[in-house]
Amino acid sequence: MGLRRTIKNFNSKRNYLKQLQKNNDLLPSIDVNLTADQIYFPSFAIPEISIVIPFHNQHTHTLNCLLSIANNLPEVSFEVILIDDCSNEYFDYSAICNISILRNTKNLGFLESVNEGIKKAKGNYIYLLNNDTIVTEGFLTELLHVFQSKKNVGAVGSMLLNPDGTLQEAGSFFIRNGVGQVADIPTYFPQVNYTHKADYCSGCSLLFKRLSDNSDLNLFHEQFAPAYFEDSDLCFTLKYIQNKDVYYCPFSKVYHFHGVTYGNELRKETPNSSKMELLTRNQKIFYKKWDSIISNIHAKFIQERIIELYGNKSLIIFHDRVPEFDNNSGDLRLTEIIKLFIDLDYNITLIVPKNRIENPYNTYFQQLGVCVFYEHKLLNEYNRFFKKLALQTPICWFSTGPTFERFYKLAKTHWPRGKFVFDMVDIHHLRYLRALEHEPNNKFYRKKYNETLRAEKFASKRADITIPISLQESEYMEKTFGTKRLAVISNIHYNKVSLNDVPNFNERQGILFIGSQHHPNIDAVRFLADEIMPIVWQNNPEIKLNVVGNLDVLISDINDPNIIFHGYVPDITEFFYNNKLMIAPLRTGAGVKGKIGQAFEYFLPVITSKIGAEGMALKNNFNAILAETAEEFAASILSLYTDESLWTYLQSNSEKSLEPFSKEKLKNTLEKIIDLDVLPLQ
Repeated sequence: MGLRRTIKNFNSKRNYLKQLQKNNDLLPSIDVNLTADQIYFPSFAIPEISIVIPFHNQHTHTLNCLLSIANNLPEVSFEVILIDDCSNEYFDYSAICNISILRNTKNLGFLESVNEGIKKAKGNYIYLLNNDTIVTEGFLTELLHVFQSKKNVGAVGSMLLNPDGTLQEAGSFFIRNGVGQVADIPTYFPQVNYTHKADYCSGCSLLFKRLSDNSDLNLFHEQFAPAYFEDSDLCFTLKYIQNKDVYYCPFSKVYHFHGVTYGNELRKETPNSSKMELLTRNQKIFYKKWDSIISNIHAKFIQERIIELYGNKSLIIFHDRVPEFDNNSGDLRLTEIIKLFIDLDYNITLIVPKNRIENPYNTYFQQLGVCVFYEHKLLNEYNRFFKKLALQTPICWFSTGPTFERFYKLAKTHWPRGKFVFDMVDIHHLRYLRALEHEPNNKFYRKKYNETLRAEKFASKRADITIPISLQESEYMEKTFGTKRLAVISNIHYNKVSLNDVPNFNERQGILFIGSQHHPNIDAVRFLADEIMPIVWQNNPEIKLNVVGNLDVLISDINDPNIIFHGYVPDITEFFYNNKLMIAPLRTGAGVKGKIGQAFEYFLPVITSKIGAEGMALKNNFNAILAETAEEFAASILSLYTDESLWTYLQSNSEKSLEPFSKEKLKNTLEKIIDLDVLPLQ
C-alpha cells in the first residue's frame, strides 16, 4: 500500500510539473495590421504616473506596445508620452486619443530622448517602457505597489520575458567578476517569484520618482549617451547617492522583443566594432565612477549578491502551511513576525511542505518580499533549493515542535552555524493534556499529546532560543523541561479602528464567537450550544449567537435557529461592529487567544474563561468579564447585554488591554533574539 501511494504521489507531482512547464509557453502575438485608431487612452488632468516610450521607426511594435497598455489599463491616473527620435519612416499617431507626442528634430539616441520625456512629464512617477514590449495585467499597478508598501524605494523593475515566455531578466546584479542576470531558470521557480532587492533593473520597464527628495529631476547622466549603462548608473545613483533601494517585482510581467527595435534601428548602420567600443567606453566610465561600491562586492554569484544587498541578514522560516493570517490567530501572529523582520531588512524564505504554486496565500507573502517555497522539481527539492539559497548564518525559525522535529536535521546539515529558534506558538502538549482531562479515553487526544510532548522536548533541548507565547508558558517550560534560553513573543495586536468610529451600544445585537477547527473551539461551541445558551434563552430568547470560522465544516449537528454558522469570512470587521460582545468560553487549550485580542482591537467587550484569559493579564470587570460554569457565563451574557454602563466601561479599557501586545514590544524582543541577548521577558 505504501509503495502504491508513493508511485501515485510521484506521478501526480510529475503531471503537475509538466503543467507548470506548459503554462510557461505564452507567445504574445503581434498584429501587423494594427492601426492607430484602434487604440484609446483615458484622459487625466493630474496624472500620477508618466509613461515614457521612446521609439525610432518600427511602428508596428510601437502600436502593439500601446495597445497592450490600453488593454491592461493601470489602476492609477497616468499619461502616455511618445518620443519619436527622428524616425525616417513617418507614421501618424494623432488618431490615438490622449497621448502626447514629442518629435526630435535630430536623432538624440535613447538616453537623451528619455531625458526629454522626463522633462515634459507631469506625473510624480516616471515609467520607462521600451516600444518593443508587450505589457500584461497589473504591469504598472504592481510596480507602484512596491513603492506604497515598502520604505525607501528608489526604483522598481519588472520580470522581463522573452516572446516565447522564457525568462529574460529578473533584476540585474553585480558580482565579483562582472554582471549577472537570472535568465537560465523557468519563470515558475520560487526564487524569481517574490519581490526583492536588486542592483539595478533594465530601463525597458522601470518605475521611479520623477523628482529626488531635493526636488531635482531624476535623469539619465548624459556621460553615458547615447546608451549602455545609463540604467545601471541611474539605479546606483538612487541607491548610493539618494539612499533608496532598487527592487525587482515579478508581479509586473513584460514581454520584451530584445534588440528588435530601438537599439537595432539606431545602430543598424553602425559597425559592431563601434558598438563594442561604446559599450567598453561606458563600462569603464561606470566602473570608475562607482569603484568604491563595486570593489566591495564579494558575492561570486547572484543569490549571494541578493543576500549581500540585505546586509547578509537572512531568515528562513519553517511552518506546516503558508500562514493563513485571516483564518487563525497563530498564523496571524507569525505573519506579524515576518512583517517585523521585513522592517528590519531581512531576506526571508518560507519553507512549507507540499505547498504548490496555486496556493492563494503565496502571493501575499511574495509581495511582502518573502521567497515562498513550493514544489517545482521532481526529486531532492529541499537539498537543491537550500544549496542555492546561499545562506551562511541564517536565523532558522521553526513554528511548532513537530515542524522543528521534521526539519531540524536537514537545516542543521545546511546551516551548522545558523541560529535555531523554536517558536512554540503555544504549548501543544498542554493543550491536549487539558483536553484529556475532559475526555480521558479519547485516543486521538492521547496520541497527539504523546507526539507533541516528544516533539516539544526534542525542540527545546536543541534550539538556541525557545519562544513561548506568554510569561506563564515561559515559566512552565523552565520548570518542566529546564529550558533556560527563553524569549516571550505573544500575539501582536494594535487598534484597527478608532473608538469614535465604532457603533454604540444601542446599535448592536447578537453575540460573537470566532474560531478555527482546533478542538478547544469545537468544545467551546458545544459548551455554548448545550449548556450556556439554553439558560440565556430562558431569559432572552432573542439573543443570537454568531459563529465565525470554518467550524461549520466539522459541526453539522447543531441546528438551533438562534445559532448562526457563518463559516470562513475573509473580512470579519462587520461582525466586530455589529455584535454586542465577544464570548469565548474555552475549557481547554493553551497559549494566548487571538480572538480576544482581536475583540480589543475593535473595542468589543469580552466574556471569557481563565483559560481564555491565560497569558493576557486580564482583570475581571476591568478588561473583560471572567466566568467558568455555564451558569456564570449565562449570567454574565445577560448582564453585559443589557448594562450599557458596564459595557462602555469595558470598551474604554480595550486599548489598555493591548499594550502588552504591541509591535514595539515585538520589535524589541526580535532585536534581543537577533543579538542572542535573551531573558525571560515581563
